[in-house]
Amino acid sequence: MTMDSLRRAVRWWLMTAALLAVAVVFLLPQLWLVSLSLKDRGGVFAYPPQWIPTAPTLRNYVFAITSTQVPWYLWNSVKIAVVATLVTLAAGAPAAFVLSRERFRARGPLLTMLLVVQMISPIVLLLPLYVLIERLDLLDTHSGLVLTYAAIQIPFTVWVLKNFFDAVPSALFEAARLDGASRLRTWWSISLPLIAPGLAATTIFNLAAYWSEFAVALVLLDSQSRFTLPIGIFSLQSAYETEWQLVAAASFIGLVPMMLAFVLLQRYFIAGLTAGAVKG
Repeated sequence: MTMDSLRRAVRWWLMTAALLAVAVVFLLPQLWLVSLSLKDRGGVFAYPPQWIPTAPTLRNYVFAITSTQVPWYLWNSVKIAVVATLVTLAAGAPAAFVLSRERFRARGPLLTMLLVVQMISPIVLLLPLYVLIERLDLLDTHSGLVLTYAAIQIPFTVWVLKNFFDAVPSALFEAARLDGASRLRTWWSISLPLIAPGLAATTIFNLAAYWSEFAVALVLLDSQSRFTLPIGIFSLQSAYETEWQLVAAASFIGLVPMMLAFVLLQRYFIAGLTAGAVKG
């Protein structure tokens, strides 16, 4: 074995070990969640803690699905996450295209403003958001929550999609204009198909953000029938006694839709992340 091949082998093993360590860090909480969800109350508080339950049971999942409002919370989260993502993309994709391809005086300040707004945590804006949504008479409604989510994520979406629009060769747009295509036709028929991996990656990021969001939903929603899944799982806890095995089962149920979404869009997601790695 030559020195170069030895170095490549060492680098490969070091990279593999590092990736495995990162994977373990991310997987351990999920595995512990599954372990808790398969235990009874005695198993949850058993000492020492056991990763593999001695008597695993699915009763917690059955109870969460049939005897609580978890399915309704799940439906609320699906509806809000999907609609908010569509609204975000509908507003962010045209804005990103204009900021990428058009040159006008306010372009620089707009990009700077979007970057600054993106850095502001929604937690800081909870009070003004509450006042604004209340004045719009959208408090305790899914419409108000969807508009708030979209407003928070649009700066991020515009910045990400703008980079993908920047990577599209200008010759394609010039050829389309010579053929008489309007800006709207160019955006819809040429740009969007070419940045499909970027749209998929942005969709997953936005879905994950909306699906797991807690603080804004907690402030803007009051009725239990309108709770999203994070708020609904939080409501399962009690000040005196909490069935943690039930909370764990409901939490894992909430993870399944996002895992399925990632599996279905994984190819486009990875393509979107690596689209700018190689210059065409």
